[in-house]
Amino acid sequence: MIEAEIPSTKVAPTRHWRILFWIVGAQIAFWGLALLVRPPVIDPVFEQNRLANILLEGPDGQLKQANGRPDYYLGDGPQARFITTVFIDQPERGLVVFAPRYIRSVTLSVNGKSVPSSDAPAWRGGKLGSKWVIPGGYLRNGTNSLAADVRRECCRAYLADLIAAPPGAIDIAIRQWRMQSLLPALGLMVIGLFGACTCLLAGRNALYRPFANAAALAFAGMAIGGLWQIDILTPSSEPVYISAGFMTLLATMTGLVALADRWFSGGPQFDRALLLFAVPSCAMIVVAALLAEPLPRGLRDLFNIVVVLLANSAIIGCVVRGLKRDGEASALDAAVFLLVPAISLADLIDALQTEPLIRNIAPLGVLALAVLLLFGIVRRAQALSRRLEDANAVLDARIAEKQAELEITAALLRQREAEAAVQGERARIMRDMHDGMGGQLLSVLMLSRDENSPRQIIAHTVEQAIDDLRLLIDSLDSVGDTMDIALGQFRERAEAKLRAAGMKLIWSNSLDGHSIMLPPGTILTVYRIMQEAINNAVRHSGGKVVTLSIAPSGFGGVEIAICDDGQPGPALWKRGRGLSNMEMRAKAIGAAFKVETGAGGTQVLLHVPAA
Repeated sequence: MIEAEIPSTKVAPTRHWRILFWIVGAQIAFWGLALLVRPPVIDPVFEQNRLANILLEGPDGQLKQANGRPDYYLGDGPQARFITTVFIDQPERGLVVFAPRYIRSVTLSVNGKSVPSSDAPAWRGGKLGSKWVIPGGYLRNGTNSLAADVRRECCRAYLADLIAAPPGAIDIAIRQWRMQSLLPALGLMVIGLFGACTCLLAGRNALYRPFANAAALAFAGMAIGGLWQIDILTPSSEPVYISAGFMTLLATMTGLVALADRWFSGGPQFDRALLLFAVPSCAMIVVAALLAEPLPRGLRDLFNIVVVLLANSAIIGCVVRGLKRDGEASALDAAVFLLVPAISLADLIDALQTEPLIRNIAPLGVLALAVLLLFGIVRRAQALSRRLEDANAVLDARIAEKQAELEITAALLRQREAEAAVQGERARIMRDMHDGMGGQLLSVLMLSRDENSPRQIIAHTVEQAIDDLRLLIDSLDSVGDTMDIALGQFRERAEAKLRAAGMKLIWSNSLDGHSIMLPPGTILTVYRIMQEAINNAVRHSGGKVVTLSIAPSGFGGVEIAICDDGQPGPALWKRGRGLSNMEMRAKAIGAAFKVETGAGGTQVLLHVPAA
């Protein structure tokens, strides 16, 4: 299948400055906020009480300058003893010694006596420092010797500082320092876990899945980074501890690249490259965790540098691709994502300069990235919501358009149905006139041509034709009337016919004004059945009274009963063509027809159901 390529949108020169404004503004806002949150100023209590004359004790017991940089010290091997002195004029007050950073365990001796750590075992990790409270009995007035023994499983022992001061202000400074070191890591872990779970839940929706899965991977890496910064892995071996840092960096940067690749138009394009790089890297990390000795420092630093540089190059490529395609519309997204290279490179450089340990992104940087990622996901969710709203608006417009078309079609169908009903009614009237009055007029014509035909027969046939025409007119005149009104029009004609025959009509109508309404064709059929019943009573009953009662029946129908008090002979009880016609007409309209003849007279029952 050939996909249509979306033409790229070139950024107009007049809009370059707007994009640059967003990018530079985001960088200034972030780094300004970072300096306010974490100013690069050393705690004054630590600075005033830092021990500067730290020396390294060699294998022969001789003291020498320790290797390293001004802000940390390195031993010659995995175990090292760092020696310093502190002058005390009031030994009875005691002394507090604090080592803020070291790798990976440290013990302290004062004037040749070992001093137990005042921290719980869970707090003795190198990331939160170690604290010793030295009682006055260990100290003497004047110069006192301090020896810090640092041990690790491999590489060169590392010690950042030793701080010594009387109890009081130093205790408060240590608590503040630990909280400042712990809170970003805890926040990072909480945000990472919350973000990963939220993204996985959002990924259940196909609309958010491409972004949610990539973001979940980045958040998972951040959660591992929070655990790593808290130093929860301190009891583990150093290769496992170092490999955890590798995995944190790899998961975080891989997730960020995958997210940026899907965020901007034209992606994803780096999925295959990410897979080819991440799978061997994960295998290398697992192997490194199983080794007895950690990987050499140079190889570890190289891995970190390669991961950060490759990830940032991919993110910058995604940003440039999005700006070329979407122009100023993606300026804010580009400004947010370009914070990732700035933060990660700055933290990596700072980590390599200050601590010779396997590094992931520093706590402040990862925490900032987590906040930025949450901001980006919220913004993308808002954009998707706006798209859904626009799609709903378009859909509503189309639905309204279709509804208008359906209404026009329905009106046309109603018009055609009305026309068909009119045509059907015309056909019915023509059929009724042909079958009823037409046949009777034809009979009159034939009789009139026969000179021997009695005038009484001709007159009777003309009367029948006239009666049928009147019934047809009455049925047409009953359109829109209820059943009781339509039958009321029949009463006058029945009374006139019975009166002419010397008989009396007793009329009973118990229908109310809400009785059923029937079409003209059905009314005409009912008229004809009733007319035939009246005619039979006049011709054959020999009675004096005809009772016609109309009453409601079950399910909204009408029951009509026509009774006479005559006593016809047995020869007239036989079924003739008139009764057969009445039954056929009743069946045609779905009515029930019944005739009962006995010594007390004849009763015709007609049950007309509701339409």
